[in-house]
Amino acid sequence: MPYKKVEPISVRRMLKQRYTGHHTICQYLRDIYMLTEDEEIKLKSRVAMAMAKKMHERLKKYKEDKEQWDVQQNVK
Repeated sequence: MPYKKVEPISVRRMLKQRYTGHHTICQYLRDIYMLTEDEEIKLKSRVAMAMAKKMHERLKKYKEDKEQWDVQQNVK
């Protein structure tokens, strides 16, 4: 099943810095973005960052839906 094409996030969001010791997928992608001079790798890391953000939002929605489902099941 092919996935929808994701537009890369802005360079400004890639340059956003977090505190030291921040270990997330997005932070590792930022680190890769900063370490390389290869424009193709930079573009791929921006696309991967957009995909990670999209996945995070979907997981939050699934969690909300599950919690609502659990509450409805306990009411009955």
